[in-house]
Amino acid sequence: MYVASFRHATLATPLRLVAMSPRCCCSLMTVAAISAASVFFCASAFILNPLPSAHHRTISIHHSSIDSINNDHSNNDSAAAQISRTLQDIEKDLLANPSKLQPILEQHDDDDRELTPNELAKETLLSTRLPNLPLNRTCTGPSTIEGAGRGLFAMEDIAKGELITCYPGDALLCDYSELEEEDFDEDDEEEEDFDDEEDIDFEDDDYCDEEADYIEEVVLWGEHVDATDRLEEDEVFDGIVDKDLPPLTSYAATVDDVYSVMGMPILDNNPAYYGHFANDGAGHIAIQTGVADAARRGIEEIISSYVSESVELSNARHKPIADGLHLGTFASKDIKKGEEVMVTYGPDYWMTFEG
Repeated sequence: MYVASFRHATLATPLRLVAMSPRCCCSLMTVAAISAASVFFCASAFILNPLPSAHHRTISIHHSSIDSINNDHSNNDSAAAQISRTLQDIEKDLLANPSKLQPILEQHDDDDRELTPNELAKETLLSTRLPNLPLNRTCTGPSTIEGAGRGLFAMEDIAKGELITCYPGDALLCDYSELEEEDFDEDDEEEEDFDDEEDIDFEDDDYCDEEADYIEEVVLWGEHVDATDRLEEDEVFDGIVDKDLPPLTSYAATVDDVYSVMGMPILDNNPAYYGHFANDGAGHIAIQTGVADAARRGIEEIISSYVSESVELSNARHKPIADGLHLGTFASKDIKKGEEVMVTYGPDYWMTFEG
């Protein structure tokens, strides 16, 4: 999978297809002040070498409906529908037994946020790997795309519309600014006057820190992720340079305006959760196009070329399951056995791609 650093904000665009979730350190005003061409094309690939498999635990959720997925797999009901029912049943169980929400609640000890039981249940399920799912349809291997590291491949024929695999929420990136927007006091006497943009230093660390504080991003870990495998916050967003580990945000996909799921590449022995290994077949446009060519052709033309080729080459896309309790990777075209599964990351991802 292509990997990148996400310390920069992304540029919202109508061409956005699959939002790969970056950390917004500055407001959209900051992005407007940045040269889009230089952000988009000055990057070189930060390539992730195949990582060894790692043993990992599965979250302890004992529910009869999980076993029913395997028992019913032979009928005509789709795996996605069965998983959706399972998620909804577990959600009801969590809401009926609030003590089961304690693990996710404990991760909120350092903030004063008061989330509803439904929000806590959603965070629990988004950051869960359900056991024994009947999704042994893919494997990982060297991508057919030069410089993309590992890729995802179909082990059987997959029909358009079918669920291929799930996208894991080993870590959950939460942007609570949407939830707290109503509480933001626009008349705050201490609020800075942004009428005169010439007075604003968008690159100033204090300004970006203030914006980051407002955005209220929080990283939550799945109960199945061993404590020794969990990363520090800076490592989530910046990676570990001396170990050649990219930012975990490179493996993030947006579920909705609040939540993005992040899959850990070291947790790679469960084909039911391989969605984070799907590549974008048109990423070479961002990597190989130089600044001079971008200036000559124009950023709009480059983005248009990327979108056209990415959509043409993609045969899958990430979609929420059970009203956003999980994220799945679904076939958008018929996929033959042995074919690489590809999605489109969207222009936002490549706008922030850097080595």
